[in-house]
Amino acid sequence: MANYRKSFNFRSGLQVDNDNFLVTPSGLVGIGTTNPQNYLLNVYGDTRVTGLVTTGTLSVGGTSIFYDLVNIGSGITMDPTSGIISAIFYGDGSNLSGLPAGEWTISEGVQYSEDKPVGILTNSNTNYSLQIGGDPANSEIGVGIINGNVIISGITTSNGGFIGSLTGTASTAIKLENARDFSITGDLVSNTISFNGTGNVSFASTLSDSFSANTSGIITASSFYGPLTGTATTATNLSNAANITTGTISDARLPNIITSDIDSSGLSTFTTLKVGTGITMFGGIITATTFDGSFTGDLTGVASTANKLENSRDFSVSGDILSQTISFDGTANVALGVTLSGSFSANTSGIITANTFSGIITSTSGTFNEIRIDNDTDSSLVITSDQSSIISIGASVGAGNSSVEIKYTSGSGRLDINNYDLGGVSINLHEGSGAGSTEGFSVKYDNIKKFEVTYDGKVGINRGGVSLTRNLEITGDTYVNGSSEIVGVLTVGVGANKVTLGDGSALPISNEQNFNTDSGISTFKNFNVSNLLGVGGTVTTTFDSYTGRKVGVGTTNDAGFVLGNQTPIFQIFGSGYATEGFMTNGILGITTDPNGSTQEDPRIIPNNLGGVVPSMTYGTFQVDCTAASLVTENILLVPNFGVPVAGFGSTNLGLVPSNYNTNKYLTKVGVNTYFARSLFDVGAASTTMNSYFILPSLPQTDLNIVADLWNSSTSSALTGHEQSRKVTPNGLVPGGIVHNQTTDTIQVRSGASSFRNISPVVAFATVDGGSLVSTDGYNLALSNSSNDANWSFSTALQSANYTVMVSNSGTTTYSIPEVDKTTTGFKIIFTSSASARSYSVMVLQI
Repeated sequence: MANYRKSFNFRSGLQVDNDNFLVTPSGLVGIGTTNPQNYLLNVYGDTRVTGLVTTGTLSVGGTSIFYDLVNIGSGITMDPTSGIISAIFYGDGSNLSGLPAGEWTISEGVQYSEDKPVGILTNSNTNYSLQIGGDPANSEIGVGIINGNVIISGITTSNGGFIGSLTGTASTAIKLENARDFSITGDLVSNTISFNGTGNVSFASTLSDSFSANTSGIITASSFYGPLTGTATTATNLSNAANITTGTISDARLPNIITSDIDSSGLSTFTTLKVGTGITMFGGIITATTFDGSFTGDLTGVASTANKLENSRDFSVSGDILSQTISFDGTANVALGVTLSGSFSANTSGIITANTFSGIITSTSGTFNEIRIDNDTDSSLVITSDQSSIISIGASVGAGNSSVEIKYTSGSGRLDINNYDLGGVSINLHEGSGAGSTEGFSVKYDNIKKFEVTYDGKVGINRGGVSLTRNLEITGDTYVNGSSEIVGVLTVGVGANKVTLGDGSALPISNEQNFNTDSGISTFKNFNVSNLLGVGGTVTTTFDSYTGRKVGVGTTNDAGFVLGNQTPIFQIFGSGYATEGFMTNGILGITTDPNGSTQEDPRIIPNNLGGVVPSMTYGTFQVDCTAASLVTENILLVPNFGVPVAGFGSTNLGLVPSNYNTNKYLTKVGVNTYFARSLFDVGAASTTMNSYFILPSLPQTDLNIVADLWNSSTSSALTGHEQSRKVTPNGLVPGGIVHNQTTDTIQVRSGASSFRNISPVVAFATVDGGSLVSTDGYNLALSNSSNDANWSFSTALQSANYTVMVSNSGTTTYSIPEVDKTTTGFKIIFTSSASARSYSVMVLQI
């Protein structure tokens, strides 16, 4: 039974023997046990897996034995042959314990052993307790430490000498190879002493001539010469006190009474200063019996007894407010009578109230309750702006619905009068009382009247100021788009060419009237020509036109009319074009017959078959020409008009012909044949042409879209879904064929939303000695790995639901299990090396 695909279904579980194999009704599988204990797979006993085992978490309760290389990720490797664990360890190693005896390596280039030398950046230390880098005894760059001695690049510290730079303390060095000179410069100056490290150094130093001591400590000397700065806290004698410029002398060093003059140009501070017995200065107050002389400077405080200024001063107000000048000497109050200046400008957010304003009033914000301009001479109200200037009148602020707006737009020079409310615009030429003629209303351009209305109702357009004598006078052309009604007499023209309508005669136009005009348009309701009608130019009619006999276009007679089996009464000599199509209830054809006849069926049908076999006519639509093209989106060929049929949607037009149930006739299409023998008949083929059909061809991704385009649940956002849903509401139509570009196969509809290969073989290959035969391998590639033969599709399949038949050379054929198949490839597991196998594979998918 290995060659058959099988499927079993056990609703209540499955058990093989007592505990060999058990499947519980809930889906738990037990091998070697009858109690899987809530595990999807529970195995009691040894388990062997020859393939790949993939798990998210591996938990092992006992001892785990691995017989081959163990990799943990890509960073840790355990080799059972050498016993070496390769990994990168991070940290300071402070928690490492129980290190094994013998040499071993911590990362690359670091060697460690409990009882052997340690090597850093080397794995071959055998001569030192610690070696860093190369062996210095072999002239290699490195450091070696043994028995307390340090050897650096071949030099031992006990031999006395270093090569290169040294840092730190040379505790045993006794002499410098090159002596160095020491000296002191700056404020302290010394002799120069040579030092080679073999003795002590003693400097004999003196202060330099430019010595400057800046210290917070105490300098003690028998004498100081030169300028001193700072505080001399212990000085007891001043050789010349006149040279002291700063500092403070304590009260104990000053006498209570100074009899000499005090001449101070700086600031002197006294708590109380008395000058004799008459003047006292204390707390900012000077008390004296008498002040005599002039006082210069500022005075503060209250002059409680002063009542007059020695020199009187003038008071006045200037700027926007002016006043007269008043002299003030301190003996009387001051009253200033002020007026606004001629250049007064008030910039305030408050209210200015006055009986009269004269001049120009401007305001950048705020409102006026009422503005009145009253002047004996000419007055003006001017609004200027760099942009638009607007006057708003009404109850609303700005252009509200209860306002009227007068707006001038700067730049365009446009003046607009806008009424935002529902009322109209009324211009009353004479609202007041009085009698006499009133001047009219006019619109002028360059001071020439273009439109005017007089007070007594006369209207003039483009009359240029001529006195109006009629109610409506117009100079220029007049256009009326609509009906016009004139009650009275209508006169058109002047002089002998004048036509009068509505003059009371029996006809609107006199029988004697003769029209002779070679320009313009004449319109008549009914136009009857009792004799010959000659038209020398374009003929235009806006109403129905009828003719009882032949109509020829492009000719003056019927001499060229064709006389075939469909003799026309309307013929065009030249090209014709209809902007909205051309409909006919009879024949529509293009023919090369000089008599204008269409082609007819040349056969003779026996009389006894007349009601069974229809006449093989060429139809009432014929195209007989050298070549024909149809530039259109949709072509329908049906024998007659369709009728609704239940189960095909709501409109159903064109799905079933109206006479289908009676004669079962359908439309037949023939190509390269005069008689279609089937619904679609290509009559012949030729070796000199590409004589084959080309099916619709799409790649797999586009084919998936087309297959499900009708389905609104998944394709409602796709272009073309609505049209697909209308014509194929039940999905793909049975029998539909398409070419799959991706797999280069012809596929047929297999369901409402899918196609399948007509041939179930999607891939085939032959293997000889583990290698793919060059002539085979369609859609397949092979890679051998140990006992596994790994196959991959050059183009992935739609699903993994396929069958792989394997035929070994000289053995039976078998199929591989489902677990070894994916959409991109499959795997064949042999019992020995796959690279030595010879076999063939066939992939089948329906």
